[in-house]
Amino acid sequence: MATIFDLGENDCYTLPGEWRHMDRLYSDSIRRDVVENPEILQVRSDDCFVVTYPKSGTTWTLEMTRLVMNYGVTSTKQHNILPFLELKVDKKSRDSTLYDGFSMTEKMESSRLVKSHLPVGALTKDLFTEGCKIIVVARNPKDVAVSFYYFYKSEKESFGDYDGDFHHFLRMFMNGKVLYGDWFTHVLEWWQCCRDNKNILFLKYEDMKKDPRSATARIADYLGYDLNDDVIDKITEHCSFKNMKKAPAIESTVRKGIVGDWKNYFTVAENEAFERIYNEKMKGTGLSFEW
Repeated sequence: MATIFDLGENDCYTLPGEWRHMDRLYSDSIRRDVVENPEILQVRSDDCFVVTYPKSGTTWTLEMTRLVMNYGVTSTKQHNILPFLELKVDKKSRDSTLYDGFSMTEKMESSRLVKSHLPVGALTKDLFTEGCKIIVVARNPKDVAVSFYYFYKSEKESFGDYDGDFHHFLRMFMNGKVLYGDWFTHVLEWWQCCRDNKNILFLKYEDMKKDPRSATARIADYLGYDLNDDVIDKITEHCSFKNMKKAPAIESTVRKGIVGDWKNYFTVAENEAFERIYNEKMKGTGLSFEW
């Protein structure tokens, strides 16, 4: 049966150097050896990984976690050296350097804080058995789709010259024809992993937005940092949206950060079709989101 999200092969945008692994799309900005052979990463028991589907509050959570691990001491320079595990991209247009997140991770001193968008199956099994800390953040897929669309349009190093409108991008998104593949598969695999492994912290972006102080406190408690109220308050204030937008090292990755921005982009028909698919795929999972 035809749906509003039907997408022909000729309608798909091809990422620069596009390749596929485990039914997910990647571009040439993602290290193939890291994805296909995750055991090359030598984990340490005091590692902390922040893992998300793209555009799900990654930068915000990383900054919150970094400050917890630094007892509230702020430094934008430190944010610049947090590695994005699988990303390798020539950033000559920015600062004449080659960014290689895996090499950065290998060279970091303990305790390492690392970012990744990889699915469960593309990360080394040691990550789940060596006592590492894993913070997983998920965001409602409607807002993810909008934010991801703007990321596609702005990050030419990873996405090339995508010139489609939002409605075209939404069709690609709903068919898993975007970088990192299908949102539902990615999030539900991590959700199940968190339910099976109690040593993983699962956070929802909408809950974090509603009560950022509690989110900071939960991260501190999960990581084993006994921070007093003043430090928790300081971290929460530093990581407020207005302050994140002001930070030179962070502002380019932060757009609006609001819950419900999708209402400005989805047509009525798109929303109704989305809801049918969402309800079917999420049924019985125990996971739900606020819109």
